[in-house]
Amino acid sequence: MKRVAEIIHIVEGEREAFLEGCLHPDNETQKVLWTCGVRKQQYFSLGELLFMTFEYKGEDFSEDMKKMAAYLDSKGLLVQKRRKDVPKELRETTNWWAPVKKLGACLETEPEGLRNTSTVDFFCYEGHMLSGSVHNDIAYDEDDWSESMHM
Repeated sequence: MKRVAEIIHIVEGEREAFLEGCLHPDNETQKVLWTCGVRKQQYFSLGELLFMTFEYKGEDFSEDMKKMAAYLDSKGLLVQKRRKDVPKELRETTNWWAPVKKLGACLETEPEGLRNTSTVDFFCYEGHMLSGSVHNDIAYDEDDWSESMHM
């Protein structure tokens, strides 16, 4: 399994249509994404930026991404410009995407000596998990009560 993540900027007038196509793809688009190895695709927002991530389960990432890109382009869902190609002064008025660099990871395996339980209370900085269950993925930060995702 390979995890993929991107930052995406969509200009204000096109953002809602872009998100509608991404968050509610038609059945044909879902089939193409699935056969190209895309699993658990998620979108998050931070101000004007979107953060997209998915898991890839396939044999040939490069070939699958070419097939997926060709299909998404035909449906008008492909963001063409990569950030490094967009001049800084045009970044606010242009749709663009940029891959994020993985800096590291933690907790990829269960810590030694931890009992396996599904009702452990989890806390994140100043926020807390709803109902204290690991099955919930929305937390509220006490400083601004904004929703944040725990992945």
